[in-house]
Amino acid sequence: MAAPHRELKRTSVPNAMGHVVLAFAERTLRPGELVGLREQLWRTQTYLYVTPGPLLIDRALEGFPAEVRAVGARCPFFRYDARGGGGYWPDRNEIWLAAGVETYEGLRQVRLSACHELFHFICWNHPRYRADEDRGFARLRKVVAESAPVVKNYPRYRGWVTASFLRQGDHANIVEFFADIPTNFRDTSELPPLIAAHFAPLIDGSPS
Repeated sequence: MAAPHRELKRTSVPNAMGHVVLAFAERTLRPGELVGLREQLWRTQTYLYVTPGPLLIDRALEGFPAEVRAVGARCPFFRYDARGGGGYWPDRNEIWLAAGVETYEGLRQVRLSACHELFHFICWNHPRYRADEDRGFARLRKVVAESAPVVKNYPRYRGWVTASFLRQGDHANIVEFFADIPTNFRDTSELPPLIAAHFAPLIDGSPS
């Protein structure tokens, strides 16, 4: 199957200089000023900084267990010419992420976006979690259903589900739920116990 996009490559020195400019802008500009700068930059489709794929993988998975980082490090990760968007292509087993995420969404957001897509890759390439995905996430669906009575006791998780996850429209599905949990919850104590146990090997390396 043909690649979904054409890879955008940047030379290292201008890219590094762009990172300095972008980081300074994020630190010093007020929100409205930052929006204005981004709109001005987009008139010429400028990307101040585009994190190379291998480096972005390393940053996105910082702090996760060694096994998770090792699986993620195998992911072919490409950047392409677009302001936003991207995803994991299971038929090619690779990730394509828009080059504009850093400039137009932020340096923090690019790590979160990459982390989310990497957990799709990790699920597909981790024997235990791939087995559950091949069964339509039967085990995860069961865990979520059985956790319903205690969700009220986990306010951050409950708030995320109602205020963020369920508002994603078509993306509020079990596939995206899988990738969202380790991306948004680095502390398993914030999750209902059964959900925490399901994801613990990925989040903190604890056995499930």
